[in-house]
Amino acid sequence: MDENRPQEEIKPVETREGVSITAAWKEMPRSHRAMVAIVLLYYLSAVVALLIGWGTQKAPLNVGLIAFAMVSMLVICIWHAVVVKGTGSAVAFFIICMTISWFCEYIGHNKGWFFGHYHYTRTLGPAIGGVPIIIVVTWSFIVYSAFMLVDWLIGMRGEIRVRSWWGKTAWSALIAAATATLVCAWDLIVDPMATSGVWWTAAGKDPWWYWLYGGPYLKELPGKEGLGMPGVAIGNFTGWWLAPFLMVFIFYLFFQRPNRVNGSLINTVPLLVYFYICFSLIFLALEMNWHFDGMNQVALIGVFTMMPVISVSLVKLVRDYT
Repeated sequence: MDENRPQEEIKPVETREGVSITAAWKEMPRSHRAMVAIVLLYYLSAVVALLIGWGTQKAPLNVGLIAFAMVSMLVICIWHAVVVKGTGSAVAFFIICMTISWFCEYIGHNKGWFFGHYHYTRTLGPAIGGVPIIIVVTWSFIVYSAFMLVDWLIGMRGEIRVRSWWGKTAWSALIAAATATLVCAWDLIVDPMATSGVWWTAAGKDPWWYWLYGGPYLKELPGKEGLGMPGVAIGNFTGWWLAPFLMVFIFYLFFQRPNRVNGSLINTVPLLVYFYICFSLIFLALEMNWHFDGMNQVALIGVFTMMPVISVSLVKLVRDYT
C-alpha cells in the first residue's frame, strides 16, 4: 500500500466481536500466519531448552543462543512493523531506537552518565564504542513490542485522536510513559541476571556488565569476585525509563500513522514477543538459583512486574475471540 495515500483511504480490517480464534486464523494471509507460527515455535524451543535444563540441573547459560533469540525477535518485530505500520514508519521507529539506545549506552559505559557507573565485559561479543551490538538489538525489539502492546491493549490502532499541538504532545508523552514503564519492568529482571556471578561459576564467563560502585537493588546477589560491586544503582532504572520514553515520544509526535492492519491475530505478535521474553527470563532465573540461592527472588519480581500487563492482555485476547 502506498505510504503517500491520504489517511482516509486506509481501510483497516475491523475486529468482529465473537469471531472464533480458528476463523480469525484462517482469515489471515499466509505470511501473517507464518509470522505468528514462528514466534510460537520459539516458545516451543524455549520450553525444550528449559526442560533439558531442569533434567540436567544445569542452567542454559549460552550467550550465543541468547543472542540468536534476541536477533530473531528483532527481525520478527521489524517484519511486524513493516506489515502493520508501513515501511516508512518502521524504518523511522527502529532508527530512532537504535540511535538513542546506542548513544545512551555509550555515555553510560564510557562516562558513567545517564544509567550510572557500569562497564561492559567482552561476554556479549562485538561492540561499537564499547557498547555490544546485541544490546542495541535488544533495546529495539523490547521497546517496539512494549509500544505496540500498549497500542493493541487499549485499541489505539495507531491513531492520534487530538488536533492541537499541545494535545498531541500530551498524548504522545502519555503513550511514551506507558511504554517506558513496560520496558523498565523488563530490566528489573535482566539487570540482576546479567551482572550475576552465576555466569562465572556455572559457565566460566564474565557477567555481561558490572557496576563499579554497586547499588541498593538486590545487593545481596554477588557478581564475579573482584569485578565491580554487588547491587544495581537506582539511577539505572531512571535511565531505563527515560530512554524508551524519549524514543517513543519522538516517534509518536512526528512519525506515528494509523495502523494498516487491525482486528487480526497479527496484532497480537508484540504480546507474544513480550510474553516470550518474560517467560524465558523467569525460568532462567529459577534455573540460575541452583547455582546461587537468591535468584528465585528475581523470578518473583518478574512475575509481579511483567505479568500483570500480560494477564490483562490475555483477558482481552479471550474476550475478542470467544
